[in-house]
Amino acid sequence: MIDYIWRINGLDVFYTNETNGGGDHFAIEYIDIIKDRYGKKDHVLEWCSGPGFIGYGVYASGLCNYISFNEFFLPAIEMLEKTKKNSNSNDCISIHTENSLDAFSRQMPIDLVVGNPPHWSSIESAQPCFPFDIEAHYHVPEILIDFEWNAHKNLFLNMKELLSVDGKILLQENKQGSNPEVFESMIYDVDLKITGVAESHMYPDIYYLEVGHR
Repeated sequence: MIDYIWRINGLDVFYTNETNGGGDHFAIEYIDIIKDRYGKKDHVLEWCSGPGFIGYGVYASGLCNYISFNEFFLPAIEMLEKTKKNSNSNDCISIHTENSLDAFSRQMPIDLVVGNPPHWSSIESAQPCFPFDIEAHYHVPEILIDFEWNAHKNLFLNMKELLSVDGKILLQENKQGSNPEVFESMIYDVDLKITGVAESHMYPDIYYLEVGHR
């Protein structure tokens, strides 16, 4: 498998074809939004990070002091580790490989969660959007499908405790797979709330979902 490099502000982010879910394209707009809306934060988490385009891009752009990643797809973890090893910033980067956030440390509150997570809740709902058989490519469901939104539910549940007082979750979601109403009850049920929804200026199907404390 060939390793590729996405370079941003002098940082080389390593990835492969099987670990690239589009973050190398989506990260640039994301970073601009963070600059304009939030400014620099102490601790940022990229959830469902893949090889870390968004998180490493935020860190390389000087928008956080510490960057954490959460990813459980082994090939993506290998790319995260390779970028970390070559970054000379080991003390400022942490990589968490659990498939949930249940064991995530409560010692350092998270000020901003970013992520371009799986956008569909089933293979059946995603398949009409793609010109190939999703199930025929072993890694594709890992990138595209959050079965029954279980990962989203786990994120919101844990962020009730992990998110700093003024912290925010800002996710890139896809209109082909969801709308804000899909997530509203699971967010409200854990005492969080949707604090904003914004359309992408670059990608017609993408919208940003912002969540914070009630």
